[in-house]
Amino acid sequence: MSKRDSDRRGTGADKPARSRLVLVMPDTGDVGVLADDLRQALSGGDVAAVLIGRAGTDAERQDAAERLVPIAQGAGAAAVVIGDTRAAGRSKADGIHLDLGAGDDADGLPADDDDAVDADAADDEDDGDDAEPPSRADPVIAEIAEMVSRFKGKIVGVGGVRTRHAAMAAAEADAAYVLFGLLERPDGDETHHKTLAFADWWVPLFEVPCIALAGATREAVAVAASTGAEFVAVRTFVWAHPDGPAAGVAEANVVLDEAFALRSAER
Repeated sequence: MSKRDSDRRGTGADKPARSRLVLVMPDTGDVGVLADDLRQALSGGDVAAVLIGRAGTDAERQDAAERLVPIAQGAGAAAVVIGDTRAAGRSKADGIHLDLGAGDDADGLPADDDDAVDADAADDEDDGDDAEPPSRADPVIAEIAEMVSRFKGKIVGVGGVRTRHAAMAAAEADAAYVLFGLLERPDGDETHHKTLAFADWWVPLFEVPCIALAGATREAVAVAASTGAEFVAVRTFVWAHPDGPAAGVAEANVVLDEAFALRSAER
């Protein structure tokens, strides 16, 4: 995901049909091992972006960003730091990923109490049949817009989206992308049905690119790509691939090619 990728605009009809791959780094584990895994993964084929997060102290997040960002950038992928503006700035990352469920702190956005739902209560998650377009006075828009202004020229993406209203607010605030799927939720074998519902709704209607977070299997990646999302994010499928991260990226790209061909044939 270059800045050019995230700046693509157009109607759903002229969006690129072939999804590109986004890697989400594990947020725990030895950073040296993660760095080696990332180098291997990036040798396996096309990767648009790497989302880099780290559980732990400020120093640990900073260390992870400073070690992983150059690896991603050296392979031509955008390096986007999750939730830590200081680490993003100091590591010279290409952007920052903001999570609407990150809580009210200096490096995240306050959760919208009216919209927030338990990640496990998926059937109660509002996919927004009655969503109203957000107003520029919406506090979520204001928070995101402030970050877009602060990181001018950088990628500012938004995740933790639980309602259509929140997704539209992110777009109204000029977010570079909206990620559907909750990063705090462990991968299942299937892509979560709410992720698919959000992406199916979003792709034909909105100009801002979306990322669909896929589940852990080949079939899950294919289903996520079938929505036409500009980007498909993977975790377990690559990092736990039986033949290693490079093979995982190579296979994921084959799946994206196949999904593109299938969608093209159906047109």
